[in-house]
Amino acid sequence: MMVLGTTAAFAGDSDALKAILKAKTYAEAQSLLNSNLSTLANNEEKAKAYNKLVDLALTKVENERSTIIDNQTAQQLGQAGDKAVDEEGMYEALSVAVDAAYECYNFDQMPNEKGKVKPKFSKDIATRLYPLRPFLINGGGFYQGKDDNKAYSLLTKYIESANAPLFKDVKGEDKDLSNAAFFASYMALNNKEYATAEKYAEMALNDPERGADAQKIQLAAMQGQLTTHADSVAYMNKLEGLYAKDSNNEVVFSTLCSLYSNMNQAEKADKLIDSQLAADPNNYAALMMKGQVESQKKNYDAAAENLEKALAQAKDDDSKIALNAAIGECYFFKAQDRVNNYKGVLSPAAREQFNVVYNKAIKYLEEAKNLDIMKEHKRSWAYPLYGSYYFVKGPDAAETQQAAADAGVTQ
Repeated sequence: MMVLGTTAAFAGDSDALKAILKAKTYAEAQSLLNSNLSTLANNEEKAKAYNKLVDLALTKVENERSTIIDNQTAQQLGQAGDKAVDEEGMYEALSVAVDAAYECYNFDQMPNEKGKVKPKFSKDIATRLYPLRPFLINGGGFYQGKDDNKAYSLLTKYIESANAPLFKDVKGEDKDLSNAAFFASYMALNNKEYATAEKYAEMALNDPERGADAQKIQLAAMQGQLTTHADSVAYMNKLEGLYAKDSNNEVVFSTLCSLYSNMNQAEKADKLIDSQLAADPNNYAALMMKGQVESQKKNYDAAAENLEKALAQAKDDDSKIALNAAIGECYFFKAQDRVNNYKGVLSPAAREQFNVVYNKAIKYLEEAKNLDIMKEHKRSWAYPLYGSYYFVKGPDAAETQQAAADAGVTQ
């Protein structure tokens, strides 16, 4: 019995493990490991197999990196520097290495047959792999526009690896984390992975260049998760909390005002807007929201007045297009409401009074159209411009017909 026990204790590697350890490429090792994992003798063998996969994958990465460096060095010396580089293969190998490293770590931390935890591979893997993490970001850039799913996968691996237990003893300052989190949050939002988008956007809030845009993504992700009235109330409470911490945050302020309006709490929106304008009569975001709220109430003159004040501060063409269109729309709806409520046939004098308002609308709507060179914002100005031309110039005027075409209206 003692002889048999000793033989079992010192048994060699299983045949499945031997085959994996003989693999020449990471693809071969990965295939063998996937098909033979359940036949490996114990956790130690599984850790050893995954360590082999990591080693082969990192060898592929390091070989391609070495070729890249050789090319760069040759080019600096005025030489060709045109050795073939399998860049896609490098990023795929790095992705495999990360996944295999986590598996190796998990098995490496498990008790052996004697109940003791004796990691053999984790430290070496962490030391080799951690400096290569930035190449996950490079890989995201490489695949962007070619395969967005792979780009997203590599970025998320970079982000999640920041706090992976595997790297706890080797990690240092991570300057690129917030920037990577921003782009990953944008991709997650497009994928309608709202919880992930919110999580990554929050990680990017303090990024000096992307923080403001990250907040927009965060709020959009929160909105994407609203399915019930209770969700909306919880979202409103979150926004109120964010606003209490930073009442100068224009994104939070505007979103909260819009939410109040959508939840039939207009009095709260009015109070919030008025408090901002009381503190600063030229507050751009507050003027925008005041114009929007007054327009919803059909107080078109007040709406236009506030939007015109905001327009005077607009800095980019997109903002100017939106504001000119909104002001023109205010005057268009003001005229439309009056025409619709007019009783009897319009006299020339009455028509002229309406023309004054419609021409105000035309002035702003034409400015929006002229600024919108690529016609990307036609929905905001085309239909009210068509309606204004129709009244002032008649249906057969060239301007009316062009506006009808822009608006997709069949006369």
